[in-house]
Amino acid sequence: MADGSAEWFGFPGAARVAGLVGEVLLVPLPGHSAGHAGVAVRDGAGRWLLHAGDAYMYHGEIERAPPSAHPAFAPVQQGAQTDAEVVRATRERLRALRRDHGDRVTVFSAHDPWEWARLTTPLPAPAHPGD
Repeated sequence: MADGSAEWFGFPGAARVAGLVGEVLLVPLPGHSAGHAGVAVRDGAGRWLLHAGDAYMYHGEIERAPPSAHPAFAPVQQGAQTDAEVVRATRERLRALRRDHGDRVTVFSAHDPWEWARLTTPLPAPAHPGD
């Protein structure tokens, strides 16, 4: 693995996972727990998919302005976090990543069942060709 000195879309400390065929990076997402990182994978079309892990658990935390937490998840997150201020800063950086680079990066957390369903459900075919 690389030394973690790379910067990825403004996130410092990204480390490339060596020995894999594709591009896979560990991206530090501090605040939730010591050493917490997301996993970024580049697809064949050059787009990135970032699994943010426990950096957030509900899409409203990074998609809405102002951010909104899910009432069922908030107590779990607050009880597990190591630094509330760093968590907020990490989420703000994820919001900025989504806003500024959403055409090149899809950010998700598999903890969010609604977000996961949205990302894994195929879109219906257009009713008319060319739509």
